[in-house]
Amino acid sequence: MTPQSGMSEPDYVLDVGPGQPRRDRPRRAGRAGQPPAPCVLLLSRSCDAEFDAVGRLLGKLGVTVARINADELATVDLLMDRDRGTVCLDGSWLVPTITWNRHFSAQAIEAAGGPAHDLFRRESWQAVASQLAVLSPVSIGSRRIGLLEQQSLARRHRIATPRTVVATDPERARDLLGARRLVIKAADQHFVEASPGRLTGFFPVIVGFQEPLPPFQPGSPVIVQEYVEHDMELRVYYVDGEVLGFEVRKEAPADLWLAIDRVEVRHRHVPGQVAWATRLLAACLALRFGAFDFLVRDGMPVFLEVNPDGDWRWAEQKSESGHVTMAAAHMLCRLHRKTRLGRRAAGDRPADSFDLIRFLSTELSDGRRPRCAPRRCRPRPATRCRTRIRASRRRRAG
Repeated sequence: MTPQSGMSEPDYVLDVGPGQPRRDRPRRAGRAGQPPAPCVLLLSRSCDAEFDAVGRLLGKLGVTVARINADELATVDLLMDRDRGTVCLDGSWLVPTITWNRHFSAQAIEAAGGPAHDLFRRESWQAVASQLAVLSPVSIGSRRIGLLEQQSLARRHRIATPRTVVATDPERARDLLGARRLVIKAADQHFVEASPGRLTGFFPVIVGFQEPLPPFQPGSPVIVQEYVEHDMELRVYYVDGEVLGFEVRKEAPADLWLAIDRVEVRHRHVPGQVAWATRLLAACLALRFGAFDFLVRDGMPVFLEVNPDGDWRWAEQKSESGHVTMAAAHMLCRLHRKTRLGRRAAGDRPADSFDLIRFLSTELSDGRRPRCAPRRCRPRPATRCRTRIRASRRRRAG
């Protein structure tokens, strides 16, 4: 296999099929016949190193973790009770406090019957996986935001973005933009899964104005952007309010996948303007987690895109740090415990609901009338006397 850095006729194929199950990969929790166990529910696939690392930390903190991998569904026994907010996985009843859906894709499901049966099975699992979030008060990664929507939002808030067009013919896009250099990349994901467990890469390319465009599959729309000269490239991770940054240096965009040894990454403080733009966009997009790509030019951020499923272990390994994993585990632990306390206090009702029956039973338990605020009580005698005097004076004056 010879990796190719272009987007046309790619021959880089990544095998992510499930291997031997690992003991440190949480998947099920609780025991049959016991009360439902509160848990963090993770949906992905078996090769998700980020969830592996976070799951191990949560286990050390005493947080129960359940995991459903798209490529390990052959023997999964699922029973979902929406009204009770519970799910039974392989005989164990669970109460999800948080649902985080990252790399779950029905394309990873192995064929088991005819084409129609396999398609029905994949679409059914995809539909259920996308709706498991209704069981938990908190969900992460359940919504996908397209690049054009992201950039339109950034421009509305006066955050710079590269000029961008979508074209089935990149040559026409080059004529329209008139830029010296172009970036051409996929309109959606960089990988497609033509067969379960085998990902084919379509990676971004940079093309000069006078350089010939690489051949593309006719009729496939792609993103074409002007190349922005910059002083720095940043990968910024937003983790429920916390902003963590890495400076990335590479020769070509595809080096992240094809030549990782040539990529330099170091953990660094996020400049103020970049941190502000990250938090603003995360709030507008209702994201608890996101991997943001920025360029910095003359001290100002240029927003490229945000990936709600963005990986981070590669940046941690290259920079010899673990900041994002720690932040993600802390976020899940905090939200899990907060949700458990809210449910316990509300007796399976929303945490901010008002229990009228409990209020009345507490106030009437000793036979006395319920107490109320002074302004709602009857006026004191002195107040009634002053009111009568004023009324009598008005009658005399009349």
